[in-house]
Amino acid sequence: MGRFVILLAVLMMLQSVLSIVQVKNYQRFIKKITTEQAGSDYDFYTEVAKGRLLRTIVAVVVDKEGKVIQCYCCSGLTIFAKFKEDPAYQGVHLAEFYSKNNQGTQVSKIEEALSKIYSRKLEAVT
Repeated sequence: MGRFVILLAVLMMLQSVLSIVQVKNYQRFIKKITTEQAGSDYDFYTEVAKGRLLRTIVAVVVDKEGKVIQCYCCSGLTIFAKFKEDPAYQGVHLAEFYSKNNQGTQVSKIEEALSKIYSRKLEAVT
């Protein structure tokens, strides 16, 4: 019983340390992107799309019309995952993902997150 308690305590400490590392990596990434885009007319949004087991975090830089300038994705076990730029979404309007998601067609987790960002952008306007 004593070994189980020690193992449990070690696992809890490890989880805490890994969570701190994850938060620091996230903060470093956000700071890098916001510094790069400082003074521009672009907006920066982040969104999380949750799956059954894994999550996908999407960070996107869009212009005033809602066209994607840069898209970064972090998926998998987020403790070990890093943000990677995904050029496949550059130049696409967020409205396309929103309409695709509302039509009931199957969308990826990244597209789901981009649809949520557009929805949030609409709420800010109205």
